[in-house]
Amino acid sequence: MPLLRGPLQGAYDRYFTRVTGPHVRLFSGIYPDFKAAMRAIPATRSVGYDNVPSASRQADDMFHIYTRDYPILFWLDRLLADCRLLFDWGGNTGVSYFSFRRLLRYPNDLTWLVNDVPAVVQEGLRTMQLHPSKGLEFTTTLEGLSHADILLAAGTLHFIEDPFDHLRRQAALPPHVLLNKVPVYAQPAAVTLQNMGTALLPNHLFNETEFVNQFAALGYRQIDAWDTDLACYIPFYPEHSIRGYKGYYFAREDRAPRDPTSRDAVSQMRAALSE
Repeated sequence: MPLLRGPLQGAYDRYFTRVTGPHVRLFSGIYPDFKAAMRAIPATRSVGYDNVPSASRQADDMFHIYTRDYPILFWLDRLLADCRLLFDWGGNTGVSYFSFRRLLRYPNDLTWLVNDVPAVVQEGLRTMQLHPSKGLEFTTTLEGLSHADILLAAGTLHFIEDPFDHLRRQAALPPHVLLNKVPVYAQPAAVTLQNMGTALLPNHLFNETEFVNQFAALGYRQIDAWDTDLACYIPFYPEHSIRGYKGYYFAREDRAPRDPTSRDAVSQMRAALSE
């Protein structure tokens, strides 16, 4: 009812910006770009994961495998044997490393390098002290990405302002890319705000054709895609709500053997991270 939409939307927006809690996962508004969504976040709320409450909010997921994880497990089971460096972009406190090792056999010389913001990395380092974690390392930069054999990004890219700009700037790109929990749909690309209980953050809604074409432009071919049970409902914007996020496996068309010096670089990087 048009006459009620304004008051109802205003009431929801006020509730959205105030509510907190460990199980909150709400969405609000449609914005033309990341910066516009960021400007809509009240100064009274934390932004993103670079704060202690947000950094520790996924602790319960560390040893849990969800239905949506199994396609990633399927492909990792086939790819890990030839992997020296897996770059886990936005890998939080190592939640995938800890949960997946229940079902996968990690190579002895594998480095699982988790990239995240400083507060999350500090939480990850504390976690490593409590749980044996051979091969797990943390970084706040993308410097190791150009040496990786596999790029894993599970629920990450939509929280990064321009993820493809970061990929284009790499000296080299991994032969394999595994993505999960990606919000894609047929509508024009947009941005919404997500309230994750501890903080607010902008959230890309990717146009699927544009998203896949971005990887094609980087030299990748889509090998697989799958639906997940993760969704987002945006009140008052049903056309932008997504019933199921997707996952993808992309492989580079030119999967030539990696430069042998890359393995030396991985060893040097791992030694530096361990210091």
